[in-house]
Amino acid sequence: MALVVILPASFMDLLDVTIVNITLPSVRAELDASPAHLQWMLAGYTLTFALGIITGARLGDLYGYKRVFLAGIAGFTAASALCGAAPTAEVLVCARIVQGLFAAVMVPQVLSQIQLMYAPHERGGAMAAFSSLSGLAAATGPILGAALLEADWFGQGWRTVFWINVPVGILAFLTAAAVLPEARSATRPRLDLTGVLISSAGLVLILYPLIKGSEERPWPLWAYVSMILGVIVLAGFVRHQRRLAGRGESPLIEVGLLRMRSAGGGLLIQFLFFLPVMGFFLTFMQLLQPGLGMTPMSAGLTILPWPIATTIAAGVGAAVLLPRLGRTTVQIGLVVLAVGFTLLALAAGSATPGTNWLSFLPGVVVGGLGMGLTVAPLAQLTLEKVPARHAASGSGLFNTIAQLGASVGVALFGTVFFAQLPTHAGEPTGGYATAFAATIWGSLLLLAITFAVSFLLPRKEAVPTRA
Repeated sequence: MALVVILPASFMDLLDVTIVNITLPSVRAELDASPAHLQWMLAGYTLTFALGIITGARLGDLYGYKRVFLAGIAGFTAASALCGAAPTAEVLVCARIVQGLFAAVMVPQVLSQIQLMYAPHERGGAMAAFSSLSGLAAATGPILGAALLEADWFGQGWRTVFWINVPVGILAFLTAAAVLPEARSATRPRLDLTGVLISSAGLVLILYPLIKGSEERPWPLWAYVSMILGVIVLAGFVRHQRRLAGRGESPLIEVGLLRMRSAGGGLLIQFLFFLPVMGFFLTFMQLLQPGLGMTPMSAGLTILPWPIATTIAAGVGAAVLLPRLGRTTVQIGLVVLAVGFTLLALAAGSATPGTNWLSFLPGVVVGGLGMGLTVAPLAQLTLEKVPARHAASGSGLFNTIAQLGASVGVALFGTVFFAQLPTHAGEPTGGYATAFAATIWGSLLLLAITFAVSFLLPRKEAVPTRA
């Protein structure tokens, strides 16, 4: 029951990253929103989530995972209501920023609770369910968004996308208060405010130009300078954390986890994997809608088999294949995903306006299976050797790396995709299949690199031990 309670909360966060895209035209019309407003509706959430997730994980150590989870879901639900009631574009942007902050408080507690409620050899099913949510949310967001827009409940239009979080959030809060176990870190570490400021500055310097600078082609010089400075600042953050650990104080993250072969290698794979996957969801929806003229609902239904296949493969991969094959499960998943991407590129090459969803079905199903076989075993192999006392740090790092990979992937592949399109009067037109194919070849290259890095993972699952 506790698992059933915490997973929908995580799903709400993931869904809110993808579902908003389809509402942007309606928001622009009703609130007279500028392009900058629309951009920050998306970027404000992503940026604040990435900035706050490590701190959110540490707050769970300090004040108890259940208490912090309840605070996060309460704030997230309230911010969703504010989004739904927003009278102006400015209020909506601010509410989205608040949503991202409370999501950063809520989400790290999910992995921490899983690690504490289950012994290492019992986490397979729970980790599979958690990991499959990313693919499920990314693919179902456009479908649910389109359905809510068409339903137009009570004349609320795009606002229902946010209002729907309110009853779900209230139910999750009440149930979590009743069934979640009380737990916190065995030690009471202090919150490293200096580390919070340094890591936040570094992430802003990297993520802001990825979000803002990618609008310009070619990228402006300031974007490159900012990202280089961000890397330098984050290197300083790592050094600061090591210094605190050396003095016996409480660092924001346990840098020692990065020296663990399984954790460090798994986090690198997590980053590399999310680059092409999240870039794919962006470019594929562009191919289907502006490129082939599909309606939002038709495009959403075209990709619907992906989350279904991901969910099935995640369960099989974590619970059945991982105990027998170890890291080979992840490697099989990467190969299957590459095959799926190739099938989709071939289908796009012969597609014309009027092409239906059946042309893309083989690639969508195979790609979804590949993602499922990769994400669930990867999460388990990365975190299984992390001691329970470092559960929050491991959870925060895992989620932060995924968020960074998703942000960089959307910016990188979005830039490649739109750069391939011929333009007319400043707007991209035609050539969508060619642009999509270009992103697929880049994705295959990244998957090959990810496959090589996957040998850093342990061959087999760890022998069950007490955390």
